[in-house]
Amino acid sequence: MTYLLLANLFVFMISALALVCTVYSQRTKSSHSAAKLMGEFGIFSPAMHVVEYERTQFKLPNPLNESKYVGITDDVENAWMDIAYLPDQMVSMQDFPKLQKPADSLKVTDPKTGELGYRVGLEVFHQLHCLNLLRMSTYPEYYTKLWWSDTNDKPEKVRAHLDHCIEILRMNLMCLSDVNVFTFHDVPGRKGPWPDYESHHVCRDFDKIKQWANDNAMPYEDV
Repeated sequence: MTYLLLANLFVFMISALALVCTVYSQRTKSSHSAAKLMGEFGIFSPAMHVVEYERTQFKLPNPLNESKYVGITDDVENAWMDIAYLPDQMVSMQDFPKLQKPADSLKVTDPKTGELGYRVGLEVFHQLHCLNLLRMSTYPEYYTKLWWSDTNDKPEKVRAHLDHCIEILRMNLMCLSDVNVFTFHDVPGRKGPWPDYESHHVCRDFDKIKQWANDNAMPYEDV
């Protein structure tokens, strides 16, 4: 009888410990689940194992121009440069076939190890670059040039790049299809209910991905 009681107590303790671990894991960052999901669909990224998830509540500054990403000041420029213009990385020769890309893709040599691989860039930084370009286009009087060159590109080339960015962001938004919801509330001084976009999300840790990108940077090349 004593052994049975001890066995039941042991099972109970294990179950309780498992429950605590499950609850705790849901309240903290979750790591590597992105790699598992991508692996199930045969998708590869050299950064897939650094992805961590965290609970985040969106916060809109009030007024909006208090955001460091809004406006046309030097500080705003520096803020966008910090998140949208990061270096490329490398995929090893061994892992490159997992990308299912042509073998004549651009190669690069890792300056730290001397290893030869293929140059790649993380999509998030390209998407942020596109968003910044669209932001700049809303200030045509200030950004008389949308390219960092000595002369302006032809209007049709600028238009083509803007349309490219719109398509890139459209595809990404539809791909991610955020199913979080926003509610509606009466706001003093405003007529009718207004949407509240400060909802809770499960977000990837951007700073961790950005750190990985910088830690694995390849030499700059204009491509």
